[in-house]
Amino acid sequence: MADAERSSIEIKVLLKNLDPTKTSIKHKDRLRRLNKFRNYITAKPPPEFYDDDYPLMLLGSESPTAMEDEDLSHMTLYGLLRAAGCPSTDHKDSLKRSARPAMSLLRYLCLEFDEASSSTGVNNNGTNNILGELNGFASALCALNIPQLRTLRLEIHIGKGDNESGSRGGSKDDACHLLALILARHTDTDYETPKPIDVKVFLPESRSRAEFETWLGETTTPDVRKAVKKNMELAE
Repeated sequence: MADAERSSIEIKVLLKNLDPTKTSIKHKDRLRRLNKFRNYITAKPPPEFYDDDYPLMLLGSESPTAMEDEDLSHMTLYGLLRAAGCPSTDHKDSLKRSARPAMSLLRYLCLEFDEASSSTGVNNNGTNNILGELNGFASALCALNIPQLRTLRLEIHIGKGDNESGSRGGSKDDACHLLALILARHTDTDYETPKPIDVKVFLPESRSRAEFETWLGETTTPDVRKAVKKNMELAE
């Protein structure tokens, strides 16, 4: 297994290069870094990560990991959630082009990472892993609060992704996978106590909810659909 210390360095380098406020960092630079990190995590055997690295990857400078570490507190680390939901500065109700590959990376980390090296492999592009044992990234994602999760801007990814807005609309399939995971497995900050969330929190428009429900019926297993439906009813 690759050294977890190197993984921490790789995360920091990635997050420092996702910051859209830095004019010196262009789209091609963000894309290159996202691809480089994906190559790193898809290596065999897969790399190891410290437990503190999971929330750091998701939230960057806003994570407890960064805020409680003197060295990290002086860095600007743009978390993967914000990168995946980063709004376009020139196109209304759209995302930066780099939001799409960032969402794809997040989906891989939460639903496919580690599983790729197992004996059974990844079933149905990770949808069956929604109800299985969650890896560190998925557990950390499902324990985030609503304001943190809403930075993903799932309503744009699902409402406009792979649609009329092209790449600036995001990635509908990746976003639907992650929303299904969150709705089925969301917990309190203790990572254990179930804390269901209403889908309307993320998809306020009925059209977007219909898009998600159609995807859910066509892509996931009956058990996943049952878990999502049960938690949605509990959250109402």
